[in-house]
Amino acid sequence: MSRSRSTTRVVSAGALLLAASLTVSGCTGVEIGDRPVQSAAPSSDASSAAPEATAEQEPVPTVAPRPAPDDDWQVFTDPAALVSFELPPDWTVEPIEDPGDGFEPESIHFAVDNADGDPMAELHTGITPVEQDCDPDNASPYTVILSQPVDLPSTAEAEQSIDPRLVVRLIEGYRFFSSFGVTDVVGGADGAACELYNTVQGPEHVGLYSFGDAISFTALTPEQVGSRTASFDTIADAEEFFDSDQFSAVRRMIASLEVAQ
Repeated sequence: MSRSRSTTRVVSAGALLLAASLTVSGCTGVEIGDRPVQSAAPSSDASSAAPEATAEQEPVPTVAPRPAPDDDWQVFTDPAALVSFELPPDWTVEPIEDPGDGFEPESIHFAVDNADGDPMAELHTGITPVEQDCDPDNASPYTVILSQPVDLPSTAEAEQSIDPRLVVRLIEGYRFFSSFGVTDVVGGADGAACELYNTVQGPEHVGLYSFGDAISFTALTPEQVGSRTASFDTIADAEEFFDSDQFSAVRRMIASLEVAQ
């Protein structure tokens, strides 16, 4: 089964993970709130004709076949063998048929759901970069509560680039709003940012890619509305949740990602 999503779906998937886990854990100090719709960059003009090749094209790299995990986890590899990752035995991966604007042609998009059908994460390639100025007066403090090195290809060369990592970050609005995913860029200067990105700049055949609950996220005010997201009263509440068993499977899945180099 494939899935059709509007552009708003790229800004949140972790809220239902949090909501499902709260039913089990009974945590307090956590709120499922609303996130405003974020505008995506326009996608490239797919109607433009590609220049005719003057020489034989190099084959597109693929990920190597990976052995089955030692436990009962399963391995997912997309049909083009550009990406591969492990996931729990009762979780499912479905293609997102209409991811909305903000992606290059021929990009790939998959949603991961748990056994109850709740979204756990989304994987996207070919994300169209968005250039946005950030006025320091409008930047919000952010906190990194988890940072784990991951073995992923990155071609980023900007001054703020870092080796790819799986991160969980909080950005401060009227509450602490969370997001997790892979990134190869620091959030912002002096621990503040207007928007945080869960993206890695990959090789040409993959482009800018993301694996997490959101491609990007920002701080909110009570008046802002949109797609749902998770928030916390305190940083300690967030640390407790993301250190729990409920998040450990998501963390392992994202850390297992392999991308064709």
